[in-house]
Amino acid sequence: MAAEKQNSSLDLLGIKPISDAANTTVERSFQGIEGFLKSVCVPALDEVGLLLRDKVRNWRLNNILRILEKAKGKLHFENEELKIQAHPRVALAIIENGSLNDNDEVQEMWAGLFASSCTKSGQEDENLIFVNLLKQLTNAQARIMKYSSESARKIIYENGLIVGDKLTLDCKTLIEISGINEIHRLDRELDHLRSLDLLSGGFSAEDINLVAEISPTPLALNLYVKSQGHNSDPALFWQGSLITQAEKEKEDIEKQKADAEKQKVEAEARRQEMLAKLKT
Repeated sequence: MAAEKQNSSLDLLGIKPISDAANTTVERSFQGIEGFLKSVCVPALDEVGLLLRDKVRNWRLNNILRILEKAKGKLHFENEELKIQAHPRVALAIIENGSLNDNDEVQEMWAGLFASSCTKSGQEDENLIFVNLLKQLTNAQARIMKYSSESARKIIYENGLIVGDKLTLDCKTLIEISGINEIHRLDRELDHLRSLDLLSGGFSAEDINLVAEISPTPLALNLYVKSQGHNSDPALFWQGSLITQAEKEKEDIEKQKADAEKQKVEAEARRQEMLAKLKT
């Protein structure tokens, strides 16, 4: 009774019932993904268990539980069992870094990265490349990279490699996508994406209209594919939206011809205008 009275006096704001309810919710979420982690990566299960016991890191625990629940939904089960595993080094890196972000869109990317890290051998550590990239992105940068990868045309070359076609965007649309309306910060975000080799172009100081090039690099396209939960050939992921190198080259030639013809017509119009002025 004395202990109960002491706890009551310490809970001056009356938040203990709320805290207890939150802990119960977290524990239920943990129970929901416990079997999943036990199947794909036992060390990852131990790491999440440590977060569960550390009440100070409750915010991080909630974030990673949401990410793992999303990842679970991206994987396919056979006879109600998972036949794939994640390399502990990759899984732990995702837990460590993904738990620091509470943005739903970015959590979806972390979840996709976790899902694409699960393979039959359980020995693939390639996604460490993409963990190191994703952890450096701000929420705005993640949205820009996602838009760039989805919107740019993809060109497949004869050797099978895929590159993104040139993509430009006016400043107003870029502000809507990124959620940033301060031009200097937006310029910095693009600069950082370029420094990570995830985007080419950016703003030009000489362009009064502030039209930005946000063409995705091959590295960005691969990060996007992995963050969608796919670890197959990118050509299979992008099939249906690819154009071949030959088609692109033919298109460029036709565009050059059209531009040359337009310049010729405009030059003739200017010549006729000058002749008309001379006659008057």
